[in-house]
Amino acid sequence: MLFHEKSLELNITHELLNLADSWYWFLTDIPLWRYWRPRYRLPFLKYPKSTVGGFHITTEGKTDPTGESGGGYDVRIKSGIGNHLLFIQYKRGSYETRTPDPNSIFNNPPVEHYKFEINSTSTNQHFLLRELAQNIGAQKHNAVVYAFPLIADMDELERYAGKLIRRTKFISIAEIDAQATLNNVAITRNQEHIFRVGSPNMNKCEVNFFFFAFKGQDRTPDLIADIISIRFQKILAYFITEIYKNYKEYRLNADYVPEGIQRAFGEFIRFLLHYFEVSPNNLQSNLYQKYFTSYDENLIDEFSPYESIQRDISILSSVFNALTIFTDFIDNPIKNLDEMSPKNSKGNEKIIFNKIPEYNPSLFIPLASDGLSIPFSEELSIDEISKIMYMVV
Repeated sequence: MLFHEKSLELNITHELLNLADSWYWFLTDIPLWRYWRPRYRLPFLKYPKSTVGGFHITTEGKTDPTGESGGGYDVRIKSGIGNHLLFIQYKRGSYETRTPDPNSIFNNPPVEHYKFEINSTSTNQHFLLRELAQNIGAQKHNAVVYAFPLIADMDELERYAGKLIRRTKFISIAEIDAQATLNNVAITRNQEHIFRVGSPNMNKCEVNFFFFAFKGQDRTPDLIADIISIRFQKILAYFITEIYKNYKEYRLNADYVPEGIQRAFGEFIRFLLHYFEVSPNNLQSNLYQKYFTSYDENLIDEFSPYESIQRDISILSSVFNALTIFTDFIDNPIKNLDEMSPKNSKGNEKIIFNKIPEYNPSLFIPLASDGLSIPFSEELSIDEISKIMYMVV
């Protein structure tokens, strides 16, 4: 089977979206029988419509590349009520075992690396991404990224399926340009440029035609923290709304709500540790110890087989740091029951939830509406524009 860039795009996007919605799995797995009486009337918590989506930019019948005839290209957001946006350009690389040039940092061992084309003699895709970064992406300066998966062929794609994110490096277009400026060079039109990522050391990176070491930030920890935390907030808000509705109808015992949410949060933290194959002993965060091991301290042994690679530790540390803003709510989701009044129509205390904190993403940018109009310069073709993907959460 031929190995296409589209295969990487579909599989990695699927993993990102799946990870974004994973918090909901654990909320629905709370022991609901402890909440409702009588048991035979347990309500079914409907799965919310996912507002996470990955799409291609579409042009709405525009034939003028300058955008003058239609006021720019319409980028349609087709993912429900999602209102945070990130542009991603996936690239397929080739595995190299030789140094490309005596001036390359890969002239020194280890020389093994993955080679990704970021511009060519026939297209100027990097300049399209630059325009996006300087236009709508300027709100965050890093809202347009390359995705560089260290996957060489179909065998590797199948071998790492389900954990492709851990082998993908997300790099900001703005940071590539900034690093070029620091090295007194510039990405040029109609010229092939290459981004190289070391294997096994993913922090060893280089950009050439010019051969300069890329020392910019790996944005993967920020991206993963953003996509998980944005959805965490929205899913939690949905869940609280449903709990409130069912509380009134099924006589929910409000005393069990905090414990249920805390147990669900502990299981979610446990899932993330297993997904990234990191032992909690390698993290500064105490989320696992606080929300899970208090129930069974012996379970810490289940992480002992994991190697706990430093890059996975960095990603998970960013995720846990981001989730920390929600812990005050997790600890105390409901206002003091003694202060609740008046009682509802069925004689229960009126349940009042505390306010859920609002997460401020590092990469994803907020959208004010469900559509965008982005003017592109006349040097860019409609075909180039249609190949850029964006993700909405």
